[in-house]
This record gives sequence, C-alpha cells and structure tokens, in this order.
Amino acid sequence: MRIGFSRKGLTLDSKPFNPLNFSVNGYGIESTEEPPSFDAFEILEKLAAAKSEGVTRAEQIKILQSIMPK
Repeated sequence: MRIGFSRKGLTLDSKPFNPLNFSVNGYGIESTEEPPSFDAFEILEKLAAAKSEGVTRAEQIKILQSIMPK
C-alpha cells in the first residue's frame, strides 16, 4: 500500500482517498462532508517554524493551533 499526498488530497495506491469514508470487512462508514481544504506548503512552513530553535513550548502550541481548521 502506498500513501500519497497531492493537491487534491490523500491517495492510497494512486487512487483518491477520503478519510471520512472507509469500510472494513464489508462494513463501512460514509460521510457527505468534504474534507477540509488545506495548503500543504503553508502547513509545512508552520511546522518548520515550530521546530526551529528558540521557539518556546507556548509558541509551538500556538503554531499548531493555527494549523488546525476551526
């Protein structure tokens, strides 16, 4: 199984994957909600900023909170 990331979202074995819809052994859960859109480069920039030297624990928490959708 290969997990990939693209501009359109997650892919499993090169097929689009919606984490809100999945099934196991014939039983499944489906959602009509679309996954939140995100900018991968923006998230990577914020994570890199949180990892840099001199950033306090409180600042790291604020950075991570800014990444999470509201």
